[in-house]
Amino acid sequence: MRSVWTVGDWEEQLDDLRWHYGEAYLIHYLSEPDRWVAQRRDSHATMSAESADGLLDRIREDYRVHPVSRRIAGADRPETPGCRFWPEG
Repeated sequence: MRSVWTVGDWEEQLDDLRWHYGEAYLIHYLSEPDRWVAQRRDSHATMSAESADGLLDRIREDYRVHPVSRRIAGADRPETPGCRFWPEG
């Protein structure tokens, strides 16, 4: 897949991933050892990748195979304000 981001702008990449998938996944960037991590909010299954693009691919595939219910964000699971899902395809 073609990269949607430029190298070195991890904060922008993290914000973008959270904006689009933050209702369904907890998403983090770990600078040591440079890993991108997402955890499903429903089952807590965790996935990781070495790049934001790699994590985006994994999230899209995971969501395609087993969509995360939008009802998972609630009082005990604060949602990311204003986030939405990308249309798949």
